[in-house]
Amino acid sequence: MTAEEMLQKVFTRTLQGQAVRTIGIGTATNIKENNCTVLRDGQPELLDVQFHATDDTPGSRMIEIPADNSSVIYAIIDNQETDAVLLKCSEIDKVLITIGNMEYHLDKDGCMIKSGNDSLGAVLSNFIDEVGKIIVINGRSPNIAALNDLKIKLNKILK
Repeated sequence: MTAEEMLQKVFTRTLQGQAVRTIGIGTATNIKENNCTVLRDGQPELLDVQFHATDDTPGSRMIEIPADNSSVIYAIIDNQETDAVLLKCSEIDKVLITIGNMEYHLDKDGCMIKSGNDSLGAVLSNFIDEVGKIIVINGRSPNIAALNDLKIKLNKILK
């Protein structure tokens, strides 16, 4: 079995029985929330190329959102240029992972980890605030300046 046949087999399973007929290389532009435009040399541009093959199905998934003007590998499903999906990109702008009610978002500004409506950044920030309220009668109270510095550093990493 050739590498192309193996890729075809994997993508056919991934795309729930839809056959990948064309795999190509292009440039991602016009990046939106769920899709982008792919520019191809000597061919018409592909509009609304999905970042995830089963975008309308809820559940666990990992989505890589390409950076604008990054090189991408795309697949056209069942020879329908209106049904295209990104396979890989040379530069990632954002990664979104959802597993059950857990969410992980990573981009250049930091990361966000959520469980339902609770954000790890907010929980840790609230924890630091509450520790700062502790008053110790015998001994040393928390170092408020150090706690504030910690909170600033935490907010640069977590959203």
